[in-house]
Amino acid sequence: MKVAIFFDGQNFYRSLLRYDESLRVDYDRLAVWITQAVAGPGGVFCGAYYYVGISSDAPPLVEGFLKGLELRPGYFVKREPRVRRTGRCPSCGAENEYTTEKRVDTRLVADLIHYAASGAFDVAVLVSGDDDFVPAVEAVNALGRQVWVATWSAEELSKDLRVRCFGHIRLSDGAAAFRVERPRSGERAPGRAAPSRLAHPAGPPAPGSALERGFQELQRAEARLPHVSRGYFVMRWKSQQLPPVGPEREALVQQLLEAGLIEEFEVRDAEGRVVTALRSRGPNGNLREPSGNIALPG
Repeated sequence: MKVAIFFDGQNFYRSLLRYDESLRVDYDRLAVWITQAVAGPGGVFCGAYYYVGISSDAPPLVEGFLKGLELRPGYFVKREPRVRRTGRCPSCGAENEYTTEKRVDTRLVADLIHYAASGAFDVAVLVSGDDDFVPAVEAVNALGRQVWVATWSAEELSKDLRVRCFGHIRLSDGAAAFRVERPRSGERAPGRAAPSRLAHPAGPPAPGSALERGFQELQRAEARLPHVSRGYFVMRWKSQQLPPVGPEREALVQQLLEAGLIEEFEVRDAEGRVVTALRSRGPNGNLREPSGNIALPG
């Protein structure tokens, strides 16, 4: 049985952060796990298609991630440009500029139906819980192909979508199978340097640069919140000075970490869960505590 996987990239990434913001995914093992979950040991993985909107000024790490994904056997990335929009704030009346995805969902739908009609797969796995895909699932069903839906939790799955799909798999059930273990503090990950708590930053970010804006926004968040979780800063912190929420902002955070300008640490949130949080470093490499005081590294 041939299995193809269709990722709604933004939906997948947001849901991943809500489930576990520290989880890093091995996409080769993810494809194997999904294939076996819907087709058993005899299932044949025949391709994974990742759909995403990209800004013209996206951080290099975003394109690096997508190119790395394309180099994996069977993975194909479908990029669509994000477009700029303006909107007026209902509270203060100020006009803000933002970017939004365009044509991503329609490209996924077109490919899903096209590959079903051409017999490219026996089973499609849609990695998204959005009920906008209901008509596409109905079309694939009419062509005699199965569609499964995959989400991180049942709460993120539209009921209308679920009843039209052949089955549902929870990605959280396989997290142990495709999790990438992060190196401990001071260790080096294969092929890249892991930021050390004792490392001093190379220097302050250049004025006006994306790193400087990201650094200043994190400090602004630190001044307002008891702690700044990585997931909150990447997906929910509102700022016109930062890239769009999702992979582009995540890439900026990673650049700040690798430059030694900010630090990750673990903290318990209001519900008692351990989350990964961010804090800025001072110009001498010391860490800024949420109180605003300076603490020596380590």
